[in-house]
Amino acid sequence: MMTPQQITFPVYGMNCAGCASKLTTSFNDIEGIEANINFALEKVTLTMDQVVVTPSIAKIVVNTLEKKGYQTDYQKITFEADWSCASCVEATLKALKKHSLVLDVKANFATKTLYVETLESFINNTFIEQLIKLSPYTLIHKQVTTSQQQLLEKQNNERKQQQKEKLSVSIALLLSLPFWFAMIHMLFTDSHLLSPWFEFLLATPLQFIIGARFYKGSWNSLKNRSANMDVLVTLGTSAAYFFSLAMLLQNSPQHLYFETSALVIVLIRLGKYLEFRAKQASSKAINALNQLQAIDALVKKGKAFKRMLIDQVQVNDLVQVSSGDKVPVDGIIVEGSSYLDEALLTGESRTIHKEIDQTVYAGTINGDGVLLIKTTAVNEQTKLHQIIQLVESAQMSKAPILQLVDKISSIFVPIVLVIAIITFFAWLHLTGDFEQALIHSVAVLVIACPCALGLATPTAMVVGMGLAAQQGILIKDINTLQLAHKLDYIAFDKTGTLTKGQVSLKNITSLDEQFLPLLSGLQQASKHPIAKAITEYCQQHNIQAKNINEIQSVHGEGIQGSYDNEMIIAGNPAMLSRLKINLAEQLKLHNIKIDLSENNIYVCYQQKLFGYFSIEDQLRPESKQAIKDLQKLGLSTLLISGDQYSVVQAMSEKLAINTFYAQQTPQQKLQHLSELQQKSLVAMVGDGVNDAPALAAADVSIAMGSGSDVAKQTAAMTLMRDDPRLIAVAIKLSRATWSTIRQNLFWAFIFNSLAIPAAALGYLNPTLAAMTMTASSLMVLSNSLLLKRTLLK
Repeated sequence: MMTPQQITFPVYGMNCAGCASKLTTSFNDIEGIEANINFALEKVTLTMDQVVVTPSIAKIVVNTLEKKGYQTDYQKITFEADWSCASCVEATLKALKKHSLVLDVKANFATKTLYVETLESFINNTFIEQLIKLSPYTLIHKQVTTSQQQLLEKQNNERKQQQKEKLSVSIALLLSLPFWFAMIHMLFTDSHLLSPWFEFLLATPLQFIIGARFYKGSWNSLKNRSANMDVLVTLGTSAAYFFSLAMLLQNSPQHLYFETSALVIVLIRLGKYLEFRAKQASSKAINALNQLQAIDALVKKGKAFKRMLIDQVQVNDLVQVSSGDKVPVDGIIVEGSSYLDEALLTGESRTIHKEIDQTVYAGTINGDGVLLIKTTAVNEQTKLHQIIQLVESAQMSKAPILQLVDKISSIFVPIVLVIAIITFFAWLHLTGDFEQALIHSVAVLVIACPCALGLATPTAMVVGMGLAAQQGILIKDINTLQLAHKLDYIAFDKTGTLTKGQVSLKNITSLDEQFLPLLSGLQQASKHPIAKAITEYCQQHNIQAKNINEIQSVHGEGIQGSYDNEMIIAGNPAMLSRLKINLAEQLKLHNIKIDLSENNIYVCYQQKLFGYFSIEDQLRPESKQAIKDLQKLGLSTLLISGDQYSVVQAMSEKLAINTFYAQQTPQQKLQHLSELQQKSLVAMVGDGVNDAPALAAADVSIAMGSGSDVAKQTAAMTLMRDDPRLIAVAIKLSRATWSTIRQNLFWAFIFNSLAIPAAALGYLNPTLAAMTMTASSLMVLSNSLLLKRTLLK
């Protein structure tokens, strides 16, 4: 049985979840292809049977996108070719065009250059090697584009697009200011503040420049035989604008509706801008993960070391990692030893001592030693890349929730059109008055203009996000607001989330006055986090360190040295047992009853116990209250940590968390969440890179403000202050905001349901229709602003 092939590529131009659904159907209609489209990430994944991977598959993808009016990223690969005649060129072109992922091939015989065009996401080392093998003549890849360079280019494009969107919204708001002042003026007087021609000059660029995207979106939607929010906006604003233009050209005293079309365009455009920002936040998680990868590596070639791009490093290469550098590849240490920060993978705050024959991973940070490692995995095979894949997979598996407005629009638009047409011909038949029939049909379109519907979601979202920001909570997207009020479980990482992520000493028991001076001297030369905590403690208590010689660290056990030619050690029971020190007898001698399974460090000198202490990651002072607040909201809590079992168990008991999991890898965290999600909605709270897959998979993801960039970019919520009590505040805020959105949508829908028949029957002329529509919009705005009062109760 052949293994299916998967290809993933970005798609731009989808305006709603309905667009993604239509495009999914189009791809699925192609025999042998199964599509998965994520509207939030703007990505498509196609799973194809080998039988359909034909030379035309890339063109099939492009043609399908073009028919629907969407775009993707393209790129050309440049090769230097070994040609001697024109027939060589033709043979090469013919051979490369057979590749299933090639869009086009062009050649310049004079410069012996070959250009292969394809989708940007299809380009990797495997693809380039396949092209070289297909060619009947020798090809040399001229342009080396690293993943880091591609990432920078993508970020630059996103930054330019954001600036463009921001400028467009700013211009729209500026042009609409006179209309806002005019509306306020009309509340207190019957006179018009703006002249008709000035209104026309303001409304026209708003209608056709700022609103151009709605016309384009409407056209694409109608071509696909569907109706979305863009169709509603285009119909309503166009009816108001062109009716007003006709009245203006006839010098009619009839009321004009330029302000109606202009303000609808501006407000809906603002909502679209917020959606754009949310999409950008989703893709930044993957960018942040990719930035953890080193750009290059120092590789041993012969007797010398050569700095090479990371994409060129191969398995079994010898790579040198200097102090403070990122480890560029997965590998095994063949020379040297050092402490490495592996919080990326383990989530533990303590650095890990690594020596010869032990494994190191790409993306981790080397301490103060110099390492020579033998590469075991590069690029896509590294553990870091596996985490990246987990994040992408989890994000792609979360189908975007269809927006309620788009669901209503698909039914609402055809009904409004039918009612407007019926109204026009009914009045024309009854009165024979064309102008009156037109006015009543326009009134139907004006009253159906989706201002209230369009404002229902973005206004509540803006107010909710603004209130959240004031309290130190960043909420990124509407899906979070939609799901948070239905949560059943809150899963916590421990280190850096419920704790401070800083090692400190506790339960210090001294059995001899030399205990702390000897312990301090033993740790003076070490840079281990425990040594740092001991040194800081002794400095705070003015304890003078003894001069210890022959200091040696023992991995997994402790540290030892020599004082006055006698051995001193600080270690766990295993170290004491190996050195023939009977710990149980020593404790009995001092009449001490203690559980040897506890995470204590014992200090012995001259084979005698001088004292002992334990270490802990300090609990945040707000953590207990945070758990209580969540339990009051009816939520179940659990602890999932990469730390040791005894440490996690003690922490869960302190916080009254009944369910906990210890020594968890990123994959295991993800597995526990997936099991819970089969029957419940789950939120994940974390701060480290190792939490990123679980954060991406959770129904609601929450990151601590001091956490890694990856965690913050992956999460849908970020607590800007390191106060876990804000989680309960965030959930209350989400519940209140989503409730307001539902209220707005309900009243907006009721308004249209009652107002449209009134307009069709002639009880509302366009002027009254516009005023009524404005009133409905103000009602939605007011209800959204009342959200603050609701939260203060």
